[in-house]
Amino acid sequence: MTKPVAKKAPTTDFENLVRNGIDFLEKAMSQLDSDPKHSVINFYTAVEIFLKAPLVLDHWTLVIAGREPDRQKYDSGDFVSVSFEEACSLLSKTLKKPLQKSARDAFDKVRQHRNRMVHFYHSGLNGKQRNEIKLEQATAWFELNRFVADTWREEFKPFTSEFQRMERTLIANNHYAKAKYEDLKPKIEGMKKGGATFEDCPRCHTNAYQAEEEAPRLTSHHCMVCFHSGKRLQIDCPDCGDSDQYMEPYDGFSCTECDCEVSGESEIFELLDQNSFRGTKDGLDADTPANCDECQGYHTVCEYQGGYLCTNCFAYFDSVGQCQWCNDPMTGDTDHTYVTGCEHCDGYAGHHAND
Repeated sequence: MTKPVAKKAPTTDFENLVRNGIDFLEKAMSQLDSDPKHSVINFYTAVEIFLKAPLVLDHWTLVIAGREPDRQKYDSGDFVSVSFEEACSLLSKTLKKPLQKSARDAFDKVRQHRNRMVHFYHSGLNGKQRNEIKLEQATAWFELNRFVADTWREEFKPFTSEFQRMERTLIANNHYAKAKYEDLKPKIEGMKKGGATFEDCPRCHTNAYQAEEEAPRLTSHHCMVCFHSGKRLQIDCPDCGDSDQYMEPYDGFSCTECDCEVSGESEIFELLDQNSFRGTKDGLDADTPANCDECQGYHTVCEYQGGYLCTNCFAYFDSVGQCQWCNDPMTGDTDHTYVTGCEHCDGYAGHHAND
């Protein structure tokens, strides 16, 4: 008996739009050296598409400008879509996720450049103009990548591999990272003279990965080029005692000098916790383990270096509070938690919702 062929789920408007945006973006990248004029045009088209994708995901009518929305005309492409300014406004006012000013400025610069390319004839571009285009697109690309990978991470999750592939291509060709690094280099050198520490970024490989001590032995990093961020915790190996060992968030611990490995939330908590009274009668009133508001970890926050460290995401806090309903220690804002609850309880309103 022949098995029925499973029907493939139809693609959504959002999926079609994102894949179209990826096509324009890849085309723009491939044209950067050979055809910078059309690279600018295609790059901005991609930017505009990605800005509109979250609007379409919320409801297709949000991308219709002016007249009363008509679904039949929308499906046939017979409509005028919202402008750049309107899309930015809708992201902010309707979806409550406004573009960062740096992103808006970067995208708008590419938009203006695209308009000049479309409306005025260019017989050719000199080396300086090409470098300006590279810098504009470099800044816009990293802002766009942050828009997709951070602000709208869950919505764009099905396309993570495509964006990672494009990022690998860019890093291999060194088009964008190098252009932006060269523009930032005077500022970075000035910061170094002022005492700032920079390392090579593991993502874009430029020396723009600023390292800052957030707490004793806890270093946070942020790349001024690609916005990649990370944390690193220096610890003593519990077996061999070697002090030049490091952990990163979510990774567990593996000593490079001996066979010691520590994994599992409870074991990592025990490794990093500095509450010397835990497990004794003097530790009964301790305000840890607490819940982490940054990663929503349950009982992942321990006492560390006079403050509080999430043993999951390595977020560091000066203090912790207490949920007014369930009394669990927590790192977030405790105001109104009696009514609304915290990340791990429903509060008074949820508890009595069915009464």
